Amino acid sequence: MLIPFDARIHLLSIAGPLVMILVVLEMVRRRRLREDYSLLWLGAFGVIIVLAILRDALLERIAAIMGIYEAANAMFVIGFALLVLVLFQFSIVITRLARENKQAAQHIALLTQRIAELERKLD
Repeated sequence: MLIPFDARIHLLSIAGPLVMILVVLEMVRRRRLREDYSLLWLGAFGVIIVLAILRDALLERIAAIMGIYEAANAMFVIGFALLVLVLFQFSIVITRLARENKQAAQHIALLTQRIAELERKLD
């Protein structure tokens, strides 16, 4: 039996994020993704699932508020916004790690210089 197109889209909009939640949880379990980074992904996928489940009640209203005529298009806009938030959070993390890496390299250089000075004094 063939499932109507609208029902297939609805099922995929729920099943896709559910699969991704399972992937994220498995990556956390295998220590390939840190727990604090996974929370943003899990939250984003959770929002998408809630919007997909409550498509008629919630997503249609959000689409109307946004001035978008199709709820599916509103889902793409919301998904894109969530992705931008995740990327912004990763940019913050990368900036912090780059700063810490630079400070560590400077500290190592100072320690290397100090060791060289102490070795010269011993000789």
